[in-house]
Amino acid sequence: MPYRLPPDTGDFVGRGGAVAELTGVLESGGAMPIAAVNGMGGVGKTTLAVHVAHAVRRRFSGGLLYVDLRGMADRPAEPYAVLAGLLRALGRREVPEAPEERAALYRSELAGRRVLVLLDDARCPAQVRPLLPGAPGTAVLVTSRATMAGLPGVRRLDLDVLEPCEAVALLESAAGAERVAAERAAALDLVAACGFLPLAVRGAGAWLAARPSLRIDALARRLARGRIEELPAAVTCFRLGYDLLGRDEARAFRLLALADGPGFSTGAAGAALGLRPQRADDILQTLADLSLLESCAPDRYRFHDLLRIFALNRSGTREERVRAVHGLLDYYLAAAHEAAGVLGGSPSEAGEGARSRGLTREAARTWLFVEQDAILTAVERAAAEPGGPLDQAARLLLIVAQLLDREWSPRRLRNAVRAVREATRRLAADPGRHGEATLRGRRAGESEEPFRAPFAAAEPPET
Repeated sequence: MPYRLPPDTGDFVGRGGAVAELTGVLESGGAMPIAAVNGMGGVGKTTLAVHVAHAVRRRFSGGLLYVDLRGMADRPAEPYAVLAGLLRALGRREVPEAPEERAALYRSELAGRRVLVLLDDARCPAQVRPLLPGAPGTAVLVTSRATMAGLPGVRRLDLDVLEPCEAVALLESAAGAERVAAERAAALDLVAACGFLPLAVRGAGAWLAARPSLRIDALARRLARGRIEELPAAVTCFRLGYDLLGRDEARAFRLLALADGPGFSTGAAGAALGLRPQRADDILQTLADLSLLESCAPDRYRFHDLLRIFALNRSGTREERVRAVHGLLDYYLAAAHEAAGVLGGSPSEAGEGARSRGLTREAARTWLFVEQDAILTAVERAAAEPGGPLDQAARLLLIVAQLLDREWSPRRLRNAVRAVREATRRLAADPGRHGEATLRGRRAGESEEPFRAPFAAAEPPET
């Protein structure tokens, strides 16, 4: 009886619902249950799958098989070669040369046995299909960053990050319970800075264990400033997925991090990338299928916090970033003009057109409420990026600050206003520093006076 599973991890925490769901599928007694665990890199798919496989091992008296399909490698495992290894694990000394004969013999060997096959890190359904048994009694558990919707009868589990309490428990196992208890608030900040991603939390715990004299809040501050290189295992994990992207998808992944705040629409993505909506949607779907983006609502996407930082560290040339922010602000300006025409805010030449297209007050207010964080993030990107379009950022703030002043977070809006002002003053003090952006900077500097009255409501006194 083969027993090829890797060892169960000693620091497994939480995941009660996921364990129960997978166990129920694998022990269902169906013809051939197939369960697939999907999720971003580092979320703990393999750890969960191995843990569940150990938990149900008594159910599978014929053995437990494990194969690393190396889906994120430059050269993933070929099903033809994998079948040879599986047949030898099942006791066959001689293996046929023809792929069809190998697959048929594999299914024959599994017939009548109660075997669990764990296929780890699959690239795509096509890599998995030749490895599926064909007889009742066997079960298959697959892990992959890609969706496995193409497998027949598959039960998919989309694995999310840990709950805060689970992430803290995982940190305790690596850094020490007493140390975490002594800095409980800092520990919560740290696991939040890790995005509650298990691989990142383990990496943070290892970082602390190697530096017993340093406080937990020191690492939390580094990660809050974007120092993702302090978590090398997470960086390596993300790079595996990024390196497999095509040119257009890699460019989109880099630049869309500029738009995320903490989410963006397909329209905003297309504007930032300079692409037609259909092409932008195709790219977004590809990134979501590879778990590099999360589809959080219809027509809306977002990054995991650490993936956003990883993408920002690879966001291309300055000219490329400025073009992306420029397109993004153009998109939000056009939409804000329409909303203002309906809501009666700033004068808008688009007002009559918006009304003629049936844009209602409710729809305009909903759009502003949904997009407020994304709008402010785009404004702050324009201020932070050397040569950014400050004139667009100023006009956008002048419109939206008058429309939803009560719904907006006053502190958030005030910070965006200050970011634009400070960037304008830096350009005025050193107008030659940013080349072609100098003229835009001077115009933004000349328009600082209009900030004062319209933004008075946006800058309430500190409380």
